[in-house]
Amino acid sequence: QATMPSDSDDEVEMMSDIELSSDEKSDEEDEVSLIVLKRPPAVVRTVQDVEVVEPGERRENGGGTFTAKEKEGYVKEYIEQEGLGMLLSKELGLVLFHLDTVWMDGSPSKDERRAKERLAPGSEVSFLVRSFHGEEYRDLSEDKVVHQAVAVWFGIKPDTVLKVAMGEENTRRLEEHRKTFMLYIRGEVFMRVSLVRVQAEVAGYLTDDLGILEYKDDDRGKVNILFHTDHVKVFKKDIRHYKKPAKKVLPVGCLVSTDARSIHISGVRNIQYQAILVLAGDWPITPHPTLFPGGKGSKAPKYDVPKGDFTFYYLELALDSRLKRKVDQLKEVLAGSKGNITYDWRGVEYIRSKDQFLDWKESMGARMGGNRKPPGPREVMDVFKSVRMVEEEVAVRVVDREVENRTWYSPEAWEHGGLKLKEEIKEENCGGTPAKRAR
Repeated sequence: QATMPSDSDDEVEMMSDIELSSDEKSDEEDEVSLIVLKRPPAVVRTVQDVEVVEPGERRENGGGTFTAKEKEGYVKEYIEQEGLGMLLSKELGLVLFHLDTVWMDGSPSKDERRAKERLAPGSEVSFLVRSFHGEEYRDLSEDKVVHQAVAVWFGIKPDTVLKVAMGEENTRRLEEHRKTFMLYIRGEVFMRVSLVRVQAEVAGYLTDDLGILEYKDDDRGKVNILFHTDHVKVFKKDIRHYKKPAKKVLPVGCLVSTDARSIHISGVRNIQYQAILVLAGDWPITPHPTLFPGGKGSKAPKYDVPKGDFTFYYLELALDSRLKRKVDQLKEVLAGSKGNITYDWRGVEYIRSKDQFLDWKESMGARMGGNRKPPGPREVMDVFKSVRMVEEEVAVRVVDREVENRTWYSPEAWEHGGLKLKEEIKEENCGGTPAKRAR
């Protein structure tokens, strides 16, 4: 029965008799009573919080630094269905991010699918970023740096974003995302782009959706590039936007820019490349390939690529399977012609002169005239830039804080009547009578 110690100031709760059951009934039923029940002792733990040091309170000694000033950029592309993706910033270049760091309506998003719909490629965002330097990032940039967004949002900056972004749980997830990305890099799973924004001409159509571009290679002469209308953008818009047949929207003889990969199609003659993207008219900001050190190299005559070995890649993992399906369509089309290319000229529009080109451009609703691109190679923006000032803008400090709590589920509490599993329950196995569940 419950009793109260006579000379103690601890709280003691008077309890009625509690019957404890055993796993099996026995003839000898020994009476078991709970003698005393005390509150568990208070356990004090020390936890660490991160606080942002205001400019007037900074101290150079102690504490780490990171970028608390928000940055601007846009969603460049998604790498995988699970949410890993890439942002592009004019200041920083590439910035790795994940959908679980996205904030919507003032709080962290719990619906990654909805977040992905709101943040489609090309969407402008604000973000907080951390930069990491080290030898392990040599495959990402010459300066061995990677930038990673710790929080991403659009619109007004959430009030508590900084505290959550620098918390222990978010930091752990960020490390996992970096490791996943580096596994992709070392596994060489990204699609190499052999030709980057080279100029080609629409040579003809094999079907309403499949066609051939002709590209003049300095080393190999004229080569053919397979393309599908699903991968064509005309003045920054998909072909289906115009609600006309592709043969009229993208005429034969039209000059285009294309990103292409090398392919070898068994049984098909004279097709050396497959277009990943075809652009007629002005370029959209996305899609665009990414430049990493090393690799087999890419031909990019319009870009100022650093000296040495560099290669452009598309990072979306699902892209390869989509392109392979287009190759399978080609094989079906050419199955009866022993791999020889035969164009279908039905319903095709042509561009044979500059005047016809201007007429076509006007019919597509494009701006006439406009700003011309400056001559010379373009700067490559799609790289991890080394911006060391990023790590020196706002300081943080780690603050120790004591937290007190009580729990029955601790060996320290057993001497006071704490909860503890019976030995026969611990040692039970699959045979014999199943043990009763402890309540």
